[in-house]
Amino acid sequence: MDFEWKRRIYIVGIVAGVYLGFRYVLPVAIPFLIGWGLAVWLHPLAVKTGKKLHIKKSVAGGFFMLLLLAAAGVLLWVGVSTLIGQLKAWMTNFPTLEAKFYQFVDQCCCVMEDTLGISQTDSRRFILDNAEKMRANFIQGISPKTIFQATDYLKSLIAVISGIIIAFISGVLFLKDLEAIRRTLRTYRFYQPWKRVLKRLRQTCVTYLKAQLLIMLAVAFLCTVMLWLMKSPYFLLFGIGLGILDALPIIGTGLFLYPAMLIFFLQGRTGLAVWCLSIELVTTLVREFMEPRLLGGKLGVYPVVIMAAIYFGFIVFGVAGFILGPIALSLVYGIGKEWDIWD
Repeated sequence: MDFEWKRRIYIVGIVAGVYLGFRYVLPVAIPFLIGWGLAVWLHPLAVKTGKKLHIKKSVAGGFFMLLLLAAAGVLLWVGVSTLIGQLKAWMTNFPTLEAKFYQFVDQCCCVMEDTLGISQTDSRRFILDNAEKMRANFIQGISPKTIFQATDYLKSLIAVISGIIIAFISGVLFLKDLEAIRRTLRTYRFYQPWKRVLKRLRQTCVTYLKAQLLIMLAVAFLCTVMLWLMKSPYFLLFGIGLGILDALPIIGTGLFLYPAMLIFFLQGRTGLAVWCLSIELVTTLVREFMEPRLLGGKLGVYPVVIMAAIYFGFIVFGVAGFILGPIALSLVYGIGKEWDIWD
């Protein structure tokens, strides 16, 4: 009985420790973790380049980090500029889109009256009243009272820029003393157990998240290309959005594509409806093709458990829980497994 109570206390302590660490420690440690990851990744290349050019490996590694930072900055700038341009175009065309929306509502209400006997006037009033409420909530969200809270966004921007600088500096410093740090860590008793815990974490959760990220990027790229071929003026905006939808558990791209297909079909634009169906089929095939090859039997846990971890992570940590949930679950299980808590 005493052992069982101790085991339960240990379980509560592990769960509480992981939660508190993710809630309060991880946000501060993220720049240093990124710096460590960059140092480990670039270390072989920095050593080889340093020997060949007779320069310090920290200098070579810092140069490669700057190249990565510059490339990421250029891609981010181009992507954000394109997205902002498409958002501006969407806002400019809003009156036209609103008129098309009213026309589509009238068509749907006519069909409902002919098939179900529901009054066209009543159904139209119901739909437009709810649409007006949604628009009022949106306008209230961007009201001056809300805009004056922009200082919070400015603080977040400063925090992000500071984090990037810290990640770069810590990466260079880690790269300089990487071998010495590794030798020092091996002398500590906790090194081997935590190394095994992190190895399990990489084999399960990190493998899953890496696979989902690659699938999301592939789906977003294909959706962007197919929407561009459809001559959609918002191909990048919708393509990235569909990639994100596909990565969300249960939801998928069909949440957007099936209603769009129905709308185009009712409007008599059969070609666009077929395009929407084609995009949905392509994204489904891509996921069905890539997921077994990227994951296979590497997880060691049932996919439904990962999905449950994503859901609970979203409830506890918000949007970041889509990533933190599976990592927290894998970490709790790995720590308990290493110290025989579950047996």
